[in-house]
Amino acid sequence: MTRNTRLSARYWAWVKRLGKRKAFVALGDTLLRIIYHILLRRQPYAELGPGYLDAQRSESQERKQKLMIKQLEASGFPVTKTA
Repeated sequence: MTRNTRLSARYWAWVKRLGKRKAFVALGDTLLRIIYHILLRRQPYAELGPGYLDAQRSESQERKQKLMIKQLEASGFPVTKTA
């Protein structure tokens, strides 16, 4: 397996949680989805890099924090964000 790719990073994250067999099946599912979208859109595959998952997670956490702050403010609680 090629190192320093999004799929490799995803595979090793799955191995830690699921074990090698289930990670391999999950990787196969991901590959089939990628192939489907390549054929559907008729566009070449674009490698997103191994840091893609980390960037997605940090963006997701930031969105969750903003949503929670909005919910607290809507409930009448004053919120001040500290560093």
